[in-house]
Amino acid sequence: MSNNKPLTTRLHKINTRKNLVKICEISWFSYWCPTVFVLASPSAAGKTTLCYAAVKHDKNIWYSVSATTRAKRPYEKNGREYYFLTNTEFDKKLKQGELLESTKIYDARYGTPKSPITNKLKQGKDVILDLDIAGVKALKRLYPHTVGIYIIPPSMNELWIRLKNRNKSRSDHLKERFSKANEEMRKIFRNIKSPKPFINYVIINKDLNKAVDDLLAIIRAERLRVAR
Repeated sequence: MSNNKPLTTRLHKINTRKNLVKICEISWFSYWCPTVFVLASPSAAGKTTLCYAAVKHDKNIWYSVSATTRAKRPYEKNGREYYFLTNTEFDKKLKQGELLESTKIYDARYGTPKSPITNKLKQGKDVILDLDIAGVKALKRLYPHTVGIYIIPPSMNELWIRLKNRNKSRSDHLKERFSKANEEMRKIFRNIKSPKPFINYVIINKDLNKAVDDLLAIIRAERLRVAR
């Protein structure tokens, strides 16, 4: 059957469809915005390892490196594991508002540089960080859509073994870290049951490959979310 409609009418309909698709695309990308993912965990539960894995598997996510005043270990490189600062340099950055949040853990201070995160978000990159619980709360205040993810070991016995392997030289630090981890996890489980939890997901890091898959699934799901 031949199409007897005037050519101008058919062209108008085609153009209208193309414009509608274009408008939908513009509307979606105007609505969509990059996400900040913050991982927290007890010491030795694997949050930093998971951050590295996420960046390796997903090219649209960027890992934020923290600043610290602690001494650099032999295998570490400035700007890769941490930005290593003196106390004077750390104070200067705090005063100038260059750190989004800061905390003190044992004898060292840690902070999150502001400019790199701001720049990456403007570029449309998702950002992933590993912080303590106070850091998660601070990022939630600054970026309300921040996704808080808590990493836990499969058991307290496994956590003790991991801590022992990491802290072979200081038994006092081992006991202190284990006690702190136990207390922290109790607080997290109470928070999860609260009306407004700051932790949105929990990953059990028993098998690293499975934990990585869980983290990547969370990232994909959050990118598809239409309501926050």
